[in-house]
Amino acid sequence: MARLTSTKAVQLWEGIARAHSSMTAAIEKDMPKTGIPLGWYEVLAHLRRAPNTMLRFQDLARIEGITDSGASRRLNQMIKAGLIDRHSCPTDRRGVYAHMTDKGWAAYEKAHAVFLRSLDRNLGALLEPGEADAVSAALERLTPN
Repeated sequence: MARLTSTKAVQLWEGIARAHSSMTAAIEKDMPKTGIPLGWYEVLAHLRRAPNTMLRFQDLARIEGITDSGASRRLNQMIKAGLIDRHSCPTDRRGVYAHMTDKGWAAYEKAHAVFLRSLDRNLGALLEPGEADAVSAALERLTPN
């Protein structure tokens, strides 16, 4: 496989960053309709897919790409809003799990419907199915397991 030139690598990186910023901004414009910000929706989406709808605070921070303190702040706000609750880890006194509440499930369902419509409008309208498959395949290779 041929290596990218430095110029091409920079162009590619800048394109990925612009696309992410653009799509995030477009989706964030739709999220006020849900009553929760995009960052909270993303936490709920990760919890929805997790075993027993629970993840450690530090794992959520890593998945979300934010600091432990940033995750702690976000999760504490979500706890105050009643969307998640806190569970202690039975095997590690320092470990704390976030768990989605019934109110969190309802917020997720409402936000997910808006999120899907936003994706359809902001991605689906711009990419042909073959293009979407090619972009997905390329991004999959760039994402570590």
